[in-house]
Amino acid sequence: KSRGESKSSSDKGTISLVDKVRPGDDMGDVKIETLNFARAAVSLLGKKFEGCRAKARLHVTMAKSTNDDQQSMPVLVDSDDEIDAPQEKDKITSFHPFDGLKVGGIIQNTKCVAIDVRDGVTYIELTNRCDPGSSDEDLPMFVEDPSRLKIGSLVSCIITAVSKQNKGIWVQICPGCVGFVPGLELSADLNVLNNMNTHFKIGGRVQCKVLQNGAKKGQFKEVVRLSILACADSSASSITRPSRGNTLICRVNRNTKQVRAPALMVDFAGGHVGRCDITELAELDDWENMPLGRSGIDTDKSANKGGDEDDDEDDHMDARHEGDYTHGLYVSCRVLSSSGGGHSEISLRESRLEGDLDDDEPPEEKGIVHAFVVNTNKKGCFLRMSRSIEGRVILKDLSDSFLPDPVSMFPPGRLVVGRVKQIRALNGAQKKGRRTTMTVDMNLRESVLLEDDNKVAFDDIKEGDKYEGVVTRIESYGVFVRLDNSEVSGLVHLSECSDDYIKNLSSLYDPGDLVKILVIKIDEEQKRIGLSMKASHFEDDESDDDSDDSSVDSDADAAMEGVKFVDEDDDSDDENYASKLANKMKSMEDESDSSDAGSSSDSSDNESSDENDSSDDEVKAVQPMDTDVGFDWGTGTSEKSSPGDDDSDSSSSDESSSDEDDAKKGHKSRKKATAKKLEEKEIAKMEQRLADGTADENPETAADFERLIASDPNSSESWIKFMAYRLSLADIAGARGVAQRAFNRIEFRQEGEKLNVWTALLTLENKYGTSKTFKKTIENASQHNNPKQVYLRVCEMLEKDVVACHGDLAVITRADEMFSKMCKKFRSKKTVWISYFKYLLKNARHEEAHILWKQSVKSLPEYKHIETMSKFAQLEYEHGSPERARTIFDALLEKNSKRLDLLFVYVDKEVKHGQVEVARKLFVTTLNPPSGKKKIKFSDKQMKSLFKKWYKMEDENGDDDSRMAVKVAAREYVESSSKK
Repeated sequence: KSRGESKSSSDKGTISLVDKVRPGDDMGDVKIETLNFARAAVSLLGKKFEGCRAKARLHVTMAKSTNDDQQSMPVLVDSDDEIDAPQEKDKITSFHPFDGLKVGGIIQNTKCVAIDVRDGVTYIELTNRCDPGSSDEDLPMFVEDPSRLKIGSLVSCIITAVSKQNKGIWVQICPGCVGFVPGLELSADLNVLNNMNTHFKIGGRVQCKVLQNGAKKGQFKEVVRLSILACADSSASSITRPSRGNTLICRVNRNTKQVRAPALMVDFAGGHVGRCDITELAELDDWENMPLGRSGIDTDKSANKGGDEDDDEDDHMDARHEGDYTHGLYVSCRVLSSSGGGHSEISLRESRLEGDLDDDEPPEEKGIVHAFVVNTNKKGCFLRMSRSIEGRVILKDLSDSFLPDPVSMFPPGRLVVGRVKQIRALNGAQKKGRRTTMTVDMNLRESVLLEDDNKVAFDDIKEGDKYEGVVTRIESYGVFVRLDNSEVSGLVHLSECSDDYIKNLSSLYDPGDLVKILVIKIDEEQKRIGLSMKASHFEDDESDDDSDDSSVDSDADAAMEGVKFVDEDDDSDDENYASKLANKMKSMEDESDSSDAGSSSDSSDNESSDENDSSDDEVKAVQPMDTDVGFDWGTGTSEKSSPGDDDSDSSSSDESSSDEDDAKKGHKSRKKATAKKLEEKEIAKMEQRLADGTADENPETAADFERLIASDPNSSESWIKFMAYRLSLADIAGARGVAQRAFNRIEFRQEGEKLNVWTALLTLENKYGTSKTFKKTIENASQHNNPKQVYLRVCEMLEKDVVACHGDLAVITRADEMFSKMCKKFRSKKTVWISYFKYLLKNARHEEAHILWKQSVKSLPEYKHIETMSKFAQLEYEHGSPERARTIFDALLEKNSKRLDLLFVYVDKEVKHGQVEVARKLFVTTLNPPSGKKKIKFSDKQMKSLFKKWYKMEDENGDDDSRMAVKVAAREYVESSSKK
């Protein structure tokens, strides 16, 4: 151990003291004169030191704590409440060696550890860390020159500060010697490293080992790099490069330039650098969108934020969002590979930490895989599926709809899902200088992801085949149509679009229209097909549909063969079978003719009784119809038939049975005819709606909504209507799904439209969801939109609930908490405070509103006070006390006498509340203030606007005299100003 040596001095008293005192001498008890964080100035109490002018002091590094219960570092925390508790610098706490000492107190059993002469003053450095009678070897280290510290030396230090972002701790080794312990040399516990402020208290003592000493002889206060881990493990002092298979702790460094971005760069102990690919941050099933945040993405300052009148520059969120991996975070990782002079490849996956170091399995062709966007440019969107597998998507395969700005829609780090088109393994020459072993061509279009595996290929198409398709593009020479369940598209030439001449194709077809097509030509070499949409090609299709219906009826009749109804006679054994059959056929023909004639009475009767007839048919098939209902079917009298009538009617049972069969068949034929007419009517109605465009204005089916959205995917109104349609079907999950589709489909910069859909989703969760889903939706909406606008809309929503609840305490409490949270979160925004004022005043909570007003004045910047007070006064006019409002406006005009805008608002409110005389007095006192008040000097332009406003008020609410008074006052002002 090195100790301070005595230095020369011109002071004789000091020289005599130096001759008497040497490092290691017992100095006895001392009395504390002054006390601070670093030192205690003391006076020597021994008799031999009486009259000595040398000063004695005890440095914090040389002091021993008098508190036996003092905790060692790092401190163990039992409660989460203590985490991240702020520490005050240079404050003596319970962990400090001086804890319990005070001025005038006595420190016992001190020893001299060094003698220092500075600026002609001799200081005796003391310590109380040695027991009485101990040898010089037991003295604590006192180093005047940091360069004399040897690497591997053990030192005892006092913590003086915890650096920001958990970079490490600063310590004091001895007077004039400062050390730094990096976070990676502090502990092997991630909880301790990520909460250094909690576990390492300022003033606490730690034992360290010297790792590096860059100080040169004669330098003062050079930083010495230390390690706490090396004290427990001697092998830790010799830091080696990370190698494959090592499980280590590293520190996230977001300031290091990314290698093969997107990636997370980390620091290891010893200055080594690591790289974690974005695909290695989490397990494949746990991948999230933008895990590294949106660092480097520019925000559009001019984007519409929902029409807020508060144009503060801090409304926009910071462009850098680090995601879950913030700068300075400590994580546990597994080393996958290590290069000689560069960085090490690492992984943060749990499976890797448990021992799995194998590369990810390559994807399969036509399989659906997830990938992260690496870069997007004019050549396409480049993806990464693993460390060694990359992919590319050409621009036309990014989306089914047109993308005006693919670069902003697919930023680096975005998680996408697509279908594999082709896989190419790289050979040796292609791998040279690259880490990629395989490239994949992908397709991200939603139609491709949702397509059927049995889709129609080009080789499956034959001339004469008929398909359904969707119009994709319209040109002057024809229409391009894509076949359903296929990627094959063909051209319908102008001459094949219709049997009639068409002058303008755009007037007849629109992109997205569903059409029927006939294949008329196939070019095998160029992979092209020619199509036709002439109606004459599909005339037989309608007859085929009718034949299908008739076949269904014949199948039903065949299935009913052999079924014998109760009380039905076997007509085949009857000798009059042929005549009865002829009568039945004749009756059916008569009924058919009558139904075809279109009698209004028959059709109305059939339509009104279809449901009853269909339900009664099954009952009749099982048991005979009970006609004993108190009504005489023949005469219309209400008499019940006697039992004897049954015998008399038994002779005519065959005839009545045949009549009933005739009636049954007649009902069936009429019902089929009516149903077909209704179906044709609905189809005609739909065709008419599609032709005149009203189908998009008033969508009624899911197909209508899909077509409406396809025509304008950026319209929030269309998406919200679609959500309402789903809710009308009690499909809450479907409505949520529509909202999620809207977030993905609406253009990146259409923030106002997205905010509208988020508002609709918040309304849905508020009404039909749970408090947990509602809270989660608010958090997600705040991440993707201006958070202030989100909270304003949520509070407006809850305010409506309060109005509708009729005093429900739970609903009111919920709204109060949300308003309070909003004001606390955005305390520097006047809009949120004004919204809270309005809520309280509308609910007659005037005292709370005034308390809140005082809080807002303390929180808001001074330049926002005037407008906030003006808004509060206007709300007082509407929902509170006009007298209080006048008091506020008077105070504002007293301090801001030249603000005519405040005066005009004041006047408008008075006129609105019928106080025209008060408003007139405001103009008069502004022009001619009462005695004792200084007259305000306005510019000519201001006076012109003042007279104009005054005259307008008198013109609407005054009389001829009042209007003349304004003209006279204006004329007097002009004359007086012209004389000057």
